[in-house]
Amino acid sequence: MAVLSIAPNLYTRYMTSIFSEVGAIIVVAAFCALLARLFKQPPLLGYIVAGIALGPLGFGLVHQSETLDAMRQIGIALLLFLVGLELDWSKARQQLHTASITALIQALGSFLAGIFLTAALGLPLLTGVYVGIILAFSSTVIVIKFLSESRDLNSLHGRLSVGILLVQDLIAIAALVLLNGITGNSSIGVTDQLILLVVKVAALLSLVWILSQYILPPLFARIARSTELLFMSSLAWCFCFAILMKQFDFPLESGAFLAGLTLASLPYGLDIVNRLRSLRDFFVVIFFVSLGISLQVPGGSYILLTTLFLLFTVLAKPIITFFCLTSHGYRSRTAFLTGLTQSQLSEFSLIIITIGISRGSISGELASALTFTAIISILISTVLLGARNSLFHWLKDLLHLAERKHRHNESFTAEMEERLDNHIIIFGYHRMGYHILKKLHQLGHHVVVVDFNPDIIQKLRDQNIDCVYGDVEDEDIFEAIHLERASMVVSTIPHHEETTYLIQEVKKRKGNAKLIVTAHDIDNALHYYQVGADYVILPHLLGGEHVADLISRYQDHNLGQYMRHRAEELKLLRARNHALYFD
Repeated sequence: MAVLSIAPNLYTRYMTSIFSEVGAIIVVAAFCALLARLFKQPPLLGYIVAGIALGPLGFGLVHQSETLDAMRQIGIALLLFLVGLELDWSKARQQLHTASITALIQALGSFLAGIFLTAALGLPLLTGVYVGIILAFSSTVIVIKFLSESRDLNSLHGRLSVGILLVQDLIAIAALVLLNGITGNSSIGVTDQLILLVVKVAALLSLVWILSQYILPPLFARIARSTELLFMSSLAWCFCFAILMKQFDFPLESGAFLAGLTLASLPYGLDIVNRLRSLRDFFVVIFFVSLGISLQVPGGSYILLTTLFLLFTVLAKPIITFFCLTSHGYRSRTAFLTGLTQSQLSEFSLIIITIGISRGSISGELASALTFTAIISILISTVLLGARNSLFHWLKDLLHLAERKHRHNESFTAEMEERLDNHIIIFGYHRMGYHILKKLHQLGHHVVVVDFNPDIIQKLRDQNIDCVYGDVEDEDIFEAIHLERASMVVSTIPHHEETTYLIQEVKKRKGNAKLIVTAHDIDNALHYYQVGADYVILPHLLGGEHVADLISRYQDHNLGQYMRHRAEELKLLRARNHALYFD
C-alpha cells in the first residue's frame, strides 16, 4: 500500500517538473525572440540564446532529458512533414540536376577535409570517417525555417537550397548504413548493405507513389468533410508513416518528409499546412532551445581543432557551394545566397556524434568539440542569413569576378542592343511577369526581360523574346539593357532591398521613365511611393479588384463570355510546363 501511495506523488512531482521546465523554456524563448527582433535578427537566434541562458552554461534551470529529446524530434518531424506537403515538384525538379551535383561535390569535399583534419592530429582513420560525415551535411531544419520566415522558400536560391539539402539527407541515410557495416555491428557486409539500401529506397519510392496516386486521395476525400478530422488524420498519418520508416532503418525525419510528400497532391494540402503550422512552430522552438541547452565548451586541447571545424563549416562549405553554382551559370547573388544556407552543421550530425560515442570511435572531448561546432555554426549561420543582403552589397565586386562570361548571355547580341530604344523593361519573370509581357506584346511594345533564373532565360530564348540573364543589383545589367533609353520599368520582384535599390537607380539614370514595382504589404508600398515609384502593385488588392471586375462584367448573365474566360484560364492552369510556372 505504501508503494501505491508513493507512485502518484512521484508522478505528480515529475509532471510538475516537466510543466515548469517547458514553461521556463517558452517564457525565456519569447523574451529572447523579442530581443532578437529588436536588433533585427531572426527569432530562431533568440531561441538558441534562450537555451544557452537556461542550460548549464547559463542559470542551469533546464537540463537535457528524454522528454526534451522527444519534443525536439517531434518538431523536426512536423517541419519536414510540412515541407513535403508544400513541395512543388514541378518547380523543384528544374534545379534538381544542379542541386544534386552541388550536394555531392560539397559532401565529398567536406568528408575529405574531416579526414585530413583528424589525420593531422594523429587520430584513427575511422574517427576521421565519422568527422568527415559529420562535417558533410547542413541543417534542413534551420534553413527551411529561415526560408519560410523570409518568404524565400519558392525563390530560385530557396529551391536550390532545398534541393541541395534533400540530396544531402539522402546521402546521410546512406552514410548511416555504411557506418553500420564499417563498425562491424551488422551481420552482412557493406556491399550487401548498399544493395539492400537501394532495394529499400526503390520500394519506398514505389510505395509513396502508389499511396499518393491511388489510396490516399479517395480516403482523404471522405476525411476532408470534417476539418477537425482532417487535422487529426494528417497528424496521425505523419506519425504512422515516420514510425513505419523507422522499422526499415530510415530516420524518423525522412519518414515524416515522405508522409508529407504523399499528401502534397491533395487539394486539401493548404488547409492541412495552415492548421499544423502553429503546432509545428511550438515544437520547433523546443528544438532550437534544446540546442542551446546542450552547448558545452570543448577542452583546452581541442580549442584549435574546434576553431578549424568552425572555419571550415562557416566559410569553406559556402565557398564550395558558391563556385559550384557559378560554374553552372548562376549569378553571383543566387550562388552567394544559396551558399550561405550551407554554413552550419546538420541535425544528422548530432545523431552521428551520438553513434560515434556509443561505438567508441569518437572520444568525449572530440564529441564536445563537434557539438560545440554544430551549435555555434547554427548561431553564426543565422546571423549571416539575417544580414545576407548587406553582406552581398559589401562583397559583390569580389563575387562578380567568379561569374566571368555567362553562357546565358551569349545570345545578347549587338543587334538586340540596337533595338533597345523607348522600350519597356520587366525585372522578374514571375507569374505576374508572364501576363504583363503578354499584354505589352499585344499592344505592340518592345519589351526586354531581366531575370536571374537560367531556366526562365532559356524558355524565353526559345520563344525569341529579348531577355538578359542578370540581377537587379548588378550595375552592369543597367548598361546592357540601356536603362537610360527605356520608357517604362516594371518590377515583379517582391524583396524590399532590391526594389528600393531599383527605384533609386531608375531615378538616377532615367528621371522620366515610368516605374511600376511590386510590394506584398502596405508598409513597403508606402515606402516605395515615398522614394519615387509611380505605381505599386499589391497582388492581393489587385486580386480583389479582378474578381470585382469579373462580377461587374458578367452580372448580366453573359454566360457565353464567362465560359470562354473560364476555359482560357483552365487551359493555362493545366499547362504545367507553361512559362507561367517558371517563377
